[in-house]
Amino acid sequence: MCKNYSLDCKQEEMTCEGCAYNKKEYKLCYMDCEKAWFTSDFEHQWGDDWDDAPYEHNAGEPYDTWSELIEDNENIWKRKWKHHQIGLKEVYYRIPYINYLPFEGHENSPYSVEDINKKKVPWLHTKKFDIYAGTSFEEFLKTIKEHNGEVWIEMEDYQRWV
Repeated sequence: MCKNYSLDCKQEEMTCEGCAYNKKEYKLCYMDCEKAWFTSDFEHQWGDDWDDAPYEHNAGEPYDTWSELIEDNENIWKRKWKHHQIGLKEVYYRIPYINYLPFEGHENSPYSVEDINKKKVPWLHTKKFDIYAGTSFEEFLKTIKEHNGEVWIEMEDYQRWV
């Protein structure tokens, strides 16, 4: 049980300091259609084929862990890793403007998720605003709301995250 926030940690061995659901700042790391993912560890966030373009045909959803090599070995089976939990938030949104994701306007976009997360292009573009990778969860909500948009999250997640 997480002592600070009375939440059940997903992994019993995690402490409050390591809990993926503590009050960390979540940042935008991935979007697909009208769904956005936010991570508690933007620096280490990754997903399947995030370095391949076009991202819309290759990339998978964000992973909820990252692994740190703590002891290297030529024999890959003898390498030692430390695994870290990453907190993810998933939200659905809708805005009353024509909006574009990075793949729109391309048969195969020239971008990987890695490119987008390095801010080569915004994750979401409209004539009124852009939302780039690394945007905080709170700033995303504020921007969508200011432009008469709507955001949906699971009630259980809402109670945990706010």
